[in-house]
Amino acid sequence: MDWIMKQTWEYVLFSHWNLKPEQVRDLIPAELELDLFDGKAWLTMLPFKVSHQRFRFLPEIPFLNRYLELNVRTYVKHRGKAGVYFFSLDANHLPSVLGARIASLPYRLARISMIEQDQQFAFYCQQVFGNGEFSVLYEPVGGPAAATELGSLDHWLLERYYLFTKLGPLLLQGRISHESWRVCGATIKILANSISPVATAGEPQLVHFSPRKEAFIFPLKIVKG
Repeated sequence: MDWIMKQTWEYVLFSHWNLKPEQVRDLIPAELELDLFDGKAWLTMLPFKVSHQRFRFLPEIPFLNRYLELNVRTYVKHRGKAGVYFFSLDANHLPSVLGARIASLPYRLARISMIEQDQQFAFYCQQVFGNGEFSVLYEPVGGPAAATELGSLDHWLLERYYLFTKLGPLLLQGRISHESWRVCGATIKILANSISPVATAGEPQLVHFSPRKEAFIFPLKIVKG
């Protein structure tokens, strides 16, 4: 099956919190197995910029090709296939939100801003229909971005190419294709976080930053529970 959309992701921040499995288990569909690393569940929040968005066989369309987004996800498996489950995806682009919701992805409209100056970033997200808010300051550190090591926690968290979502009683699977992540560290300061579905006390246990990634998105398909 061919890809249907291409995007570029810019200034991607991965903020990872480890959690007890029981904090997350009841928040994911029963058909999915909670994926653990050394007995711990993980929740990740990802603010980033989407640019150069286009559909297959079509050029980029002005006003439809860039926006800001915040993803909140955890890590799951289905029939042995590792992937992610999104609790929410907030974006400041109504056409993308409506299109994604038609495709059964949990997108929500939000007011989002990102300010970048000398590789220092300020990201702010406020949900339009709700009280959820997320605000973070971050700056990449640690030299040039590098690949993660197979078998490491970094690799386990980042190299995920399947997503799962629900459409009524149906479980849907999507696929994303891109080159392996190359990341560096980052210093961050979280100013507000009421979007996460799980209480995440304090700063995240692990942080990654990637300056840019091109990704190809494939259509969702129904999978058996």
